[in-house]
Amino acid sequence: MYLGAHVSTARGIENAIKTADKYNINTIQMMITPPMRWATKLVPQEDIEKFVEQLKQSQLKKILLHGIYLTNLARKDKKLFHLSKMGLVIYLDFAERVGELIEKEKIECEILGVCFHPGSQKELSYEDSIERISYGMNWVLNKVPGKQKLLIETTAGMGNNLGRSFAELRLMREGVEDKKRVGFVVDTQHTYVAGYDWVNDMDNVVKDMEQELEISNIRAIHLNDSLTKLSSNKDRHANLGEGEIGSETLKELLHRKEFKETPFILETPALKSSGTMEKEINTMKKLAK
Repeated sequence: MYLGAHVSTARGIENAIKTADKYNINTIQMMITPPMRWATKLVPQEDIEKFVEQLKQSQLKKILLHGIYLTNLARKDKKLFHLSKMGLVIYLDFAERVGELIEKEKIECEILGVCFHPGSQKELSYEDSIERISYGMNWVLNKVPGKQKLLIETTAGMGNNLGRSFAELRLMREGVEDKKRVGFVVDTQHTYVAGYDWVNDMDNVVKDMEQELEISNIRAIHLNDSLTKLSSNKDRHANLGEGEIGSETLKELLHRKEFKETPFILETPALKSSGTMEKEINTMKKLAK
């Protein structure tokens, strides 16, 4: 089973790997740039080599990259649209170069892809916004050829945010030429507050997921409890077992046969400090037993 957490890259991207080993997890999610700053410069090759060198000494098996929070591929504004695309280019380029070195060095670790929030509807109509997102992904994938994937994340549907349903994510992918390089990341909290009832109707949630996205295209699941109620559309994560979804439901999800090979990644408030982070990871491991 692949279990992990979002980890910090403060004081060097290779420190994310050290954190994984410290907490004995085989999966991480990480950002390679500050989350609320536009990413415009490629990661130096020497930093990538240092990262891979650290990886050689690690038990890490899966790495998910999470793009910056400023990304909005639905923007009509040319400058902001371009900055959103370039941020994904920076991350996808990093994924490609690390992936190539992993393959060359025969390291038993996989880059899952680049997870990102698709954006929100602002200046454009709904249909044009979806089309704009697909166009942006096409542009990014053409700029960075290779094997690595862009992974659209499910959203809570706050305000005008797009990506609140599996069907909506499918529409975004349908507009991309190279569909094999587009996958998804499902967030339990986001989907719950968007109306998917994990607690009382998990079978139908999984059925809908398979029908719209195909389970094979889901590269990771963000394992989060929810501070707010079903269909509230509020993006408010809670620690495992302390929210509206609850431990029993999360435990059932961890043991679903459909997700046997799918990495589960924590993004809960407990990760903000080392003491509570260790406790939260241990809670996840207990639920997964």
